[in-house]
Amino acid sequence: MSQRVEPNDINIRSPSYLIGRTAAACAYCRGSTRLLALALPRSHETLHVDADGESELRADVWQVASVNAFIFYVEFLSEAVRSRLSQLSRFYRFARSEADMNSYWANHCEHCSALLDDHELHCEPDGAFMPANEAKASAIELLQIDEPFEAAAAGYAYEPEYFALMRRA
Repeated sequence: MSQRVEPNDINIRSPSYLIGRTAAACAYCRGSTRLLALALPRSHETLHVDADGESELRADVWQVASVNAFIFYVEFLSEAVRSRLSQLSRFYRFARSEADMNSYWANHCEHCSALLDDHELHCEPDGAFMPANEAKASAIELLQIDEPFEAAAAGYAYEPEYFALMRRA
């Protein structure tokens, strides 16, 4: 399954990025599975599109973010980022969700191969990448990748709680 997003659909970019790593119980088989997430440091850029659409002169503007962020429901990743992620895990891959019929880069259980929903991992209290306390935050490892990053993502969690307590590798 391939990505269908065009390079002009990119809405997030950065000169560097982070890869979050942790483990959690699979919602399907209950086995402990390793997970990846994409995080961005302060000073990454987000694209703000002219929502009016009435003007023939679109006013799309890249804005510098002053916050750290996790992104999810990622529809497009540059080849270099995809390559880096595949070196770390064969269980983070592009897939189609049967629940919402969307295609995006997602974690899969390393035991039963089930697609693990980004909403559960990033949006639910005490989700794998939304820790509810300092101890759970310290179980998340952040790998600093000093390479350019480009993506199209529908989910964006800015300044995640306890982000500063996640371990830097």
